[in-house]
Amino acid sequence: MFDYLTTVDLIAVYDRLKDRYPLELTNTFAVDNGFTEDMPIIVGRHHGLVLWLYEYGGDFVLDIMDAAHTRGTHWHPQEVDDAVEDVAEFMEGRADYKLHRFKRT
Repeated sequence: MFDYLTTVDLIAVYDRLKDRYPLELTNTFAVDNGFTEDMPIIVGRHHGLVLWLYEYGGDFVLDIMDAAHTRGTHWHPQEVDDAVEDVAEFMEGRADYKLHRFKRT
């Protein structure tokens, strides 16, 4: 049976990483056109990129974006350990992200 991830799991990721890296756990997530969504989110900034990790619909979503928000990528860590490793790789500059240009609408 598949276990859905929850806000408790997101906080567990933060708790495992907060003493190692400058991460923020916040409740406001900016979305398109100046709108915001209130939900727990982990935010990290490093080497000119921004990381967002949040839970949505029982899944983790991890977004990486350039500071201008013109290019980015995302994926879904499957469990807390995967999310911890992905965030650590980002914060230590060990991952090679293939950023794709966002389409303008």
